[in-house]
Amino acid sequence: MNMKIKMKRHESFSIREGWLAKGIKAVKKDSKVFSSSDATDILGIGTNMVKSLKYWMCATCLIEEKNRAYELSEFGQLIDKYDPYLENIFSWWLIHLKMILNIQDAYIYNIFFNKCVARTFSKRDIYDQIASILTNEKLEFNENILQDEVNMIIKTYSIDEKIDNPENNFICPLSELHLIKKIDVNMYERIKPDYRDLNYLIIYYLMIQLSEGREYISIEELMKNDNSPAKLLNLDKNLINEYLDEMKRQNFITINRTAGLNMIYFRKKLSLEEIMKEYFE
Repeated sequence: MNMKIKMKRHESFSIREGWLAKGIKAVKKDSKVFSSSDATDILGIGTNMVKSLKYWMCATCLIEEKNRAYELSEFGQLIDKYDPYLENIFSWWLIHLKMILNIQDAYIYNIFFNKCVARTFSKRDIYDQIASILTNEKLEFNENILQDEVNMIIKTYSIDEKIDNPENNFICPLSELHLIKKIDVNMYERIKPDYRDLNYLIIYYLMIQLSEGREYISIEELMKNDNSPAKLLNLDKNLINEYLDEMKRQNFITINRTAGLNMIYFRKKLSLEEIMKEYFE
């Protein structure tokens, strides 16, 4: 039997400046804030925005549902501990990865980063590719709603040049990662991150997820596998090797490049809490 994929749970609102920090504070104080009759007053946003915020906090793995209420996840607690106002770009890189890896709540985003790998593209290109994938997987979808999802991906990760007010909180903070750039009226381009803006610990964290419990991983996996640094962070081989060299200097890994092996061995595997402590402290 065909399954129908859930979409547009964001109510057509992207993440806005200050939303997630506000949500963390509210959930920490009241686990039932999203079902409260005073939710709009507590959060200072409209009814549909409350639904949107709840979705984005679930999608980014900051909260988890328990007994018809919501609690901060382990990740949410770590953000609250180390960067409660979400002022550091390191936190946003982690939020980006957490969301893309969350197939249950952000499947369309996962497809976009893993399967729609063209350097330049239009919204129509992305729609056609995602629609084809969903059809092949026998997942039912509404065409108009899927188009809205494609628009939301672009809205989340790129900045519309028409919005030139620096105080405009409509701009999604994930656009500050500069992974997608608008290059023409209907065309967009994937952008490689600036080495100074993307800390090696982000790639290290993703490598651990990709290794799935193994004590080793190949450079080829970092380039070609789904959920790899190349796909989720727009990294090319040269940049990946730069980050690997930094990890080696920091004594996190060893690399065996002899006889074409190109294998990476973890000298240590830090937990997410240890990674955040390493970065923030």
